[in-house]
Amino acid sequence: MTTLIGGEMLLWSDLDGSHGRPPDSGATLRSLLSQASGRTLVAGPHDPELIGRLAQPTVLVRGDADAALLSSSGVAVLCGSLEKLAASPEYDTVIALDGLDRLLSAEAEPHSWSETLDLLLAVLKPGGRLLLGVQNLFGVDRLVALPAAPTDAEWEVPDDHDPARPAGHAGLLAHLTVRGLQVERDYAAYPSLSSPTVLLSREILASPDLSGTLEAAVVTAVQPSTNVLTDPARLATAAVRNGLAAELAPAWFVIARRAAGALPSVRGEAADAVINGAEFRLPDVALPRGRTLQDHLLAAAQRRDLPTMRDLLSTWQSAPAAGVPAGQIVVTADGDLTALAPAGEPLSALRAFAREAIAGGYAHLWPIPADEAELTAVLAGMTGRELEPSDVPPADEPPAHAVADLLADRDRLTRELSEAKAKHEWYEQMLFRREAELKRVRQMNALLSATIPGKAATSLVGGLRAGKRAMRSVVRRTRGN
Repeated sequence: MTTLIGGEMLLWSDLDGSHGRPPDSGATLRSLLSQASGRTLVAGPHDPELIGRLAQPTVLVRGDADAALLSSSGVAVLCGSLEKLAASPEYDTVIALDGLDRLLSAEAEPHSWSETLDLLLAVLKPGGRLLLGVQNLFGVDRLVALPAAPTDAEWEVPDDHDPARPAGHAGLLAHLTVRGLQVERDYAAYPSLSSPTVLLSREILASPDLSGTLEAAVVTAVQPSTNVLTDPARLATAAVRNGLAAELAPAWFVIARRAAGALPSVRGEAADAVINGAEFRLPDVALPRGRTLQDHLLAAAQRRDLPTMRDLLSTWQSAPAAGVPAGQIVVTADGDLTALAPAGEPLSALRAFAREAIAGGYAHLWPIPADEAELTAVLAGMTGRELEPSDVPPADEPPAHAVADLLADRDRLTRELSEAKAKHEWYEQMLFRREAELKRVRQMNALLSATIPGKAATSLVGGLRAGKRAMRSVVRRTRGN
C-alpha cells in the first residue's frame, strides 16, 4: 500500500543506482537491524532484502518508482519528502542507515543537516531508538578518489560547508547528545556508507592486540575497483596503526536511544565488530591477537634489521601460510602465524610484499636498484631459495591503478632512462675517442712508411720475413730426408 504525502519525485528512483550511489545493502548491516523493535520507520533508500528482514515496517521514499516497487512486495510505503511527514512521535524505531541526504525531494526548501535530523526525530517516540548512517566527508574513500563525472543528482551533494553539519566522529556523537539522544553503540564503517563490509566499534578499535586483524580486515574492505589517487589500503592501515580508524572511516553508523520513556526490547545485543557479516563481541572476541606479518617485516626494513628480516621471511616461507599475503597473516604473541586468507602461490605472495616495500619506500634496506621481480628474487635468496628474476611469476593486473604509484613509476623510469642515456653517451664518447686515436696511429704509420728510414725498415722487415720463409722451407726438406 502506498500513501502519497507530498513532494513525490516522478520518474525517479534511488534504488536502481542510476542517479547516484546504490541504496544501503549488504550482510554486514543485518546485525544492525536486530536492534529494531516495535513500530519501525525505514527512511530513505534501503535494499529491499534488508527491509524484508523487518517485521511490518513503514518505508519512506521520495521516488514514485521506488514506491511502486516496494508496495508490490506488501510493504507499507510513504512516498514523498521528509518535511511533508506528519510531525507526530509514532515510531519506536527509525532507521536511516543511508543517511539524511536523500530524504528531501528536489522541490523541498533547503534544509541544513541538523534541520533534517530534527524532522526525523520528530516522528521518534520518547525512549525510541534511532539507527543512523552518516557519510564522512573527510574519509579515506574521499581522500583517494579522483574527480568524478557529475550525475543528475548533484543537487543533493553533502554540504561540507554547512556549519550545522557535525565535523568528525566526535562532533557527530556530541551533536546527537545535544539533541537528547543517548548513543548506545557507534561504528566506523569501511569501505562505504552504502555497502559496508566492516563495522568497528570504539571498544574494539581501542584493543591494541587486535590491530593486526583490524588492519587485515580494513585492507580487504578498501581494495579499489576504479583508479584512485593513491593506494587506500596503505592509508587505511596507517589510520588503524595511528588510532585514526574512526576519524578517517568512510562512514559511521550510530545506534542511539531518545531520552525519556521506556526502552523498547531488542532481539539481541549489539556487536563490537562486524566483519563480512560475522559478529564479534568483547571480551571473548574470536579474532587472532597480534600484528600483521607485513607490519613486522616493514618495521625490520625501516630499522635496517637484516637478521630479523631473514628470520621472518624464512619462517613465513617455510610455513603452510607461505602463499598468504603478509598483510593477511597475524603473528601471535607465541610467534605463530595465523592466516586470514586462503593460500596461493608463495612467490606471488612474496612479490606482493616486494611491491609494498617498493611503493612504501622501504626498499632502501637493499642497496641495489631493484624492480619487483629482482627484489622478489633477493627476498627468496634470504630464505635460502636461489632463483633468477625471470623465474618470478608476473604480477596480477590490478583492477585499479593509483595515480601516486603511476607517478612514482614514471619518475623511476625517467631516472633509469636518464642513467641509461648518460651511459650510452659515455660509451659513444669513448668510441669516438678510440676511433680518433686509431685514425691518428694509421696516419702516423703511413707517414713514417713514406720516409727513407721507413722504406728501409719496410725492406728490412720484408727481407727478414722472406729469410724466415726460406729457413722454414730448408728445415722441412731436411726433415723429409
